[in-house]
Amino acid sequence: MKLRVDKNSLRFSGIAALLILAGILMLCFLSNSAYFGIGFALIIMGIIMIVSAIITAATPKEDMIRDERSVRINEKAGYHAFCILLVTMALLQLICMIWRLNFNFKAVIPDLFIVGVGSWIILRWHYNQRGDVT
Repeated sequence: MKLRVDKNSLRFSGIAALLILAGILMLCFLSNSAYFGIGFALIIMGIIMIVSAIITAATPKEDMIRDERSVRINEKAGYHAFCILLVTMALLQLICMIWRLNFNFKAVIPDLFIVGVGSWIILRWHYNQRGDVT
């Protein structure tokens, strides 16, 4: 496996290494439980960034150039995922109004985010498998 070494991939890897180092330093020198959570999150983010940098460096640069079809698939999936998200929010509001629930949208925002991202991924896969994007 040949890894591509350019300015952008080295910068991204360096930021990831700094995140891991900052997380390790927080875990070692700060004893508060809040700092433990932050340090652990920094280490996890750094590891994910290192893995994504290795995957990106392993792919040829020509494979990362997007054609018009993939751009159109992403746009169409994004538009439809946004519409799904709006309909989901409208249904939640309607259910709240009908049954007079004391409903707080702040508590449901992470779930709505997962619905939006999941529908975008599924729609993108569907449009890619279908082939014709108009």
